[in-house]
Amino acid sequence: MFKSAARSHIGHLRACNEDSFIENIELGLWLVADGVGGNVHGDFASQVVSQTIERKIGLETTLTQAIKGAHSTVIKLGRDKPDIAGMASTVVAAHLKGTHYEICWVGDSRAYVINSQTGISQLTVDHNQAQYLVDIGEISPEEARLHPTQRILMHAIGINDDDWTVGHVEGDLSPDDIILLCSDGLSDEMDDVEILSAFQQGYSLDAITDVLLEKALNKGGSDNITLILVALDKQGKNVSEPDASLELEQTGTQQKAYKYADKRPLTFTVAGFITVLVIIAVAASGF
Repeated sequence: MFKSAARSHIGHLRACNEDSFIENIELGLWLVADGVGGNVHGDFASQVVSQTIERKIGLETTLTQAIKGAHSTVIKLGRDKPDIAGMASTVVAAHLKGTHYEICWVGDSRAYVINSQTGISQLTVDHNQAQYLVDIGEISPEEARLHPTQRILMHAIGINDDDWTVGHVEGDLSPDDIILLCSDGLSDEMDDVEILSAFQQGYSLDAITDVLLEKALNKGGSDNITLILVALDKQGKNVSEPDASLELEQTGTQQKAYKYADKRPLTFTVAGFITVLVIIAVAASGF
């Protein structure tokens, strides 16, 4: 029913990859999480978020509730372990059933729907200060892309503020539509026109991910870059196209929380299997 392809790269400037992703065709779940690098332990936070959401979707929780559960888990971990208090992550996730998709997000990781014939549409709205300035009419959407507040988050998983919210959008895919999920390492380097051009050559999903990643790296690669493409498989099969070139670095980290989190890097590695054990322990306590 579905086919997908994913890539993740550390980029040119970061000391570690704080992104993580899930590509689970059997659950109809795909997500990208981006650890907030200005706090503490961002790579660990993104793994906790990814694995908690996947587990909850496997238990038939709604996507919104799964993300809220991940938020509670990250906050509880910070309360129980002061040395990792304040860790945070963004997330964007797609849950597909048949042709119907549901997309939820917190932060500035994005979802687009792309059709090589009809164009590109951004489905998500960034939870950052630049978007807030757009919303109140202080700057234009074009100015927001390069505005200094573009990297200052209003909401993130693990940052407990009064206005915290999960963004949500639903729709139906046509046979020629492709969903793109990505961290800001891709969207900060490439505008909509540049992204769309990669889809107009008739390439496979696997080849398109390589093209997008290469372009983002060539334009600077100043942050970790993670992207997933999801489409309907016209042959009725579930196909996860192999990552032939670049592997996701599974590192774990967390970070110090502010009302507004500045996404700057900090290196702190925690073994991936510890992440799983911690999530299981937290889940057993009722979250």
